[in-house]
Amino acid sequence: MHHLFEYDLYIFDCDGVILDSNALKIQAMERALTGYSESEISSSLDYFAKNFGKSRYHHVEFFLRNVIKVSESDFSDRYSQVLNLYARYCEKLYLSAAICDGFIEFISNLGMPCYVASGSDQDELRQVFAKRKLSKYFIDILGSPEKKANNVRKILFESKGKALMIGDSLSDLEAARECEIDFLYVSKYSASPETVRSSSLFSETEEILSFSSLTS
Repeated sequence: MHHLFEYDLYIFDCDGVILDSNALKIQAMERALTGYSESEISSSLDYFAKNFGKSRYHHVEFFLRNVIKVSESDFSDRYSQVLNLYARYCEKLYLSAAICDGFIEFISNLGMPCYVASGSDQDELRQVFAKRKLSKYFIDILGSPEKKANNVRKILFESKGKALMIGDSLSDLEAARECEIDFLYVSKYSASPETVRSSSLFSETEEILSFSSLTS
C-alpha cells in the first residue's frame, strides 16, 4: 500500500483537487469584471490565478482597492456587484465541472475521516456537494469567509491522529505549514504551479500529477 494511505485524517481543498474548476472560476471572474479595462482585468486575473485558494472576498477587495483603485464612495456598490455576479457564475460552473482524475477511487479507498477546507464560499460549496452527491465522503465541508488555516485548525482540534492536507495552491501549502501537518501537492489542475513550486515552503513537499497515479 502507498504510504499516502497511512494517515489518520485527510483534509482536501476543492478546486483543482476534487473538482476541475480552476480554469472555469478564472473565466467566471473575468465575466464578473466585464466593464473594466482590459489591463485591469488582466492584472486582476493574474493575481487571482497566483493566489488561488484565497476567498473571493479577499480577491474582489484586492482587485478594487489595488488594481482598479475605485473611490471609497463607489467601493461598496462595486464590491457587491462583482461578488454577486461571480457567485451566480460559480453556482452554474460547479454543477458542470468534471471531478478530478482518480478522486472518487482514491477517497473511496481511504477508510479514514475526510474533510474539505476550501477558499470557496462555504454555503455554496455545501449546496453543490449535496447536489453532486459528494457530501457523503466528508465529515464536514468548510470554506470562506473563514480563513483556510483557521478551518484546518478547527478540523485538527476536533480530530485525532496524523493529518494530511491535499491541495493545489500556495494557500493550501501555507495552511498546512502554518498548522504543522503534511502536505500533498496535486499539480495537474493547479492554476499556477510555478508559484507553488517556487515557494520556500515547498521544500520536501510530495507531489503527484493526479490521484490516478495512486489508484492505477
